[in-house]
Amino acid sequence: MSMEKFLQRENAQIARLFAVRDPNVDVVYVSPFSLTNDVTGYYMKILEIGEVDSPSSRVNIVVPENTHRFPHHFSLAQMLIYSPKSIKRIKSLIKGRQTYIVPGMNPSNDDIKLSIMLQIPILCGEPSKQALYSTKSGAKKVFALADVPTPISAIDIYDEQEFML
Repeated sequence: MSMEKFLQRENAQIARLFAVRDPNVDVVYVSPFSLTNDVTGYYMKILEIGEVDSPSSRVNIVVPENTHRFPHHFSLAQMLIYSPKSIKRIKSLIKGRQTYIVPGMNPSNDDIKLSIMLQIPILCGEPSKQALYSTKSGAKKVFALADVPTPISAIDIYDEQEFML
């Protein structure tokens, strides 16, 4: 129910704004809190220096309404699900365009719900399976199924006794 610097961790993907260096990409960035004019100006200036044409028209920052009213443990996806004005704004920004969601490091069922609400794909697997296949053992299983050569090693070790054998 608590995590140190939770909102800052939720905002860790702000570097995705730099995807607009590709002229075919626009970014809708969802922030867990309002960014100051200094912060947004800073990023726009960096993009201009990076030779991005009119970055302010290609980067849209959306903050779920009433963020201060949600419990502190709500994820960004949860806040967005309960923010109809923000959902409506995102839908208008992406209407008629190829879009997808890039979730955070550990996608949840709320990210999937958000994808369904917006009717756009999300770049992740099913959260329950993602936890399994994001481990070294899980990745080795996937590589073995795909006939990708991997170094000799053991997989499916669940306790110290199995490890010692």
